[in-house]
Amino acid sequence: TFTGAGGRDLKGTKNNPKNLRTAPQSCDQSFDNPLNAAIKKSSENKKPVRVIRGFKLKSKYAPQSGYRYDGLYKVEKAWMERGLSGFMVCKYAFVRVPGQPPIPETTGEEEDELDSEIEEASSGAEAED
Repeated sequence: TFTGAGGRDLKGTKNNPKNLRTAPQSCDQSFDNPLNAAIKKSSENKKPVRVIRGFKLKSKYAPQSGYRYDGLYKVEKAWMERGLSGFMVCKYAFVRVPGQPPIPETTGEEEDELDSEIEEASSGAEAED
């Protein structure tokens, strides 16, 4: 599920001025917003959209750093739903187009291996002292 754009005060807050990503939602989103309208149109004409996934996403599919192209997706449906803050939010159901390579998954093993290597290096250094 993908959530639409808009509905935030772009001036930010007193504590976080111009912090556009984390500003609280202050009004309803709408399909009149050009970004939301474009994705809604894809749900109607069934043309796929390209998905770029960022490292800040809390998901096993998020890249370790930076951004990654994750392929083509069909927008199965678009709808409005009341969000956590009580305002209406545009929502979209994305379905991956078949026949593409699998999306790489972050399993946490890379971090565990790195932590183990650091521990081994640290304990080896201590033993030599």
